[in-house]
Amino acid sequence: MIQVRLEKRKVHAVIRFEEHHQEIRQMMADFSDNEIAPKAEHLDESQELPTDVISELAQLGMLGLTIEEKFGGAELDLLTACLVVEEISRCCGSTGVVVASHLFEGTAAIHYLADEEGRERWLPALASGETVATFALAEVEAESDTSGITCSAGQEPDGFSLHGRKRWVVGGMMANLVTVVARNGDEQLQDLGGFVVDPSTEGCTREPVRDVLGLRGSGFCDLQLDGVRIESQAALTGAIGWPAISRVVEMSRLGAAAVVLGVARGAISHALQYASQRKAFGRSIDRFGSVRAMLAEAATGIESARLLLWRAAGLYDRGKSATREASMANLAAKQASYRATRDAVQVLGGNGYSREYPVERAYREVQTAVPFGGGEDLQKIIVARSLMGVRS
Repeated sequence: MIQVRLEKRKVHAVIRFEEHHQEIRQMMADFSDNEIAPKAEHLDESQELPTDVISELAQLGMLGLTIEEKFGGAELDLLTACLVVEEISRCCGSTGVVVASHLFEGTAAIHYLADEEGRERWLPALASGETVATFALAEVEAESDTSGITCSAGQEPDGFSLHGRKRWVVGGMMANLVTVVARNGDEQLQDLGGFVVDPSTEGCTREPVRDVLGLRGSGFCDLQLDGVRIESQAALTGAIGWPAISRVVEMSRLGAAAVVLGVARGAISHALQYASQRKAFGRSIDRFGSVRAMLAEAATGIESARLLLWRAAGLYDRGKSATREASMANLAAKQASYRATRDAVQVLGGNGYSREYPVERAYREVQTAVPFGGGEDLQKIIVARSLMGVRS
């Protein structure tokens, strides 16, 4: 008989909404409805970048939410960042994923990987929005398995020389700063380090990834690094970087969850509106039991996943370890959002498959966002290992 010993952990009540959470969420809801929603369809069709909207968000201080005040940021918590990304994504997943990448990956990479000198060097421009940042981890053989990373950082007299190729860099086509994860030694996770790259540097080539299923305005790119010279000060963690890099990956899971939940909320909102107006057999279809059941289950799944996300963000805000909770939130958000957008399409019937209606775009956006932060199977593995007390 095999016995499994579940790890005992103290439960922390950490979801706590303050007045500023409500105020910022409402401000972003209004901004998204008035400024982002009207441009979402065009971004999807043209595959253009949301440059104007990102500039407006920078002026509102949204790109410096989590950055310390001494560097020009608002020094707010991750819960606030989750709420902001969710409201943006509710109207446009492409814009939401660019903001999430900046806040939860690009900014987080500098925060967790750089020393104080590096933070003073890069964070003020990130806080003001003068610089948009992202994070480059995935490769052809290493989309979820970091042990497969082959991008290398060769030692030079005055710094490093980067060689390799990164894939699916979110917002890479509009980023001014990319933290690249590369090897600086043997084939061990401890030898992974973060290296800050200006994409306009000689030897660095951005190759746009176009005609993807969804999030078509988010500026996906592959990053080709052919001997990109990096000064020593831009090497953030040297050969002891994996614990800090893993924290950035955990942050990315929160950002991805906020994006898909926002997209799903938008889809359900459109489905509710449509159901109240569409008539069949002499009455609006929102009076049919089957339609009500789909909407109720979708809304319940979304709200449950939101609570998991907010709890994980609250744990991190209080300095707690939340690897398990971040993966739970990411997994629940993706599963709930997939179901919600699928059901929203079903509520609209044949119109749900038409690009004339936003639910079709929402369905594609959720499908495209699912791999970010790691796929569902990876999240299940992380959660299961944590439950059984497995550390490796």
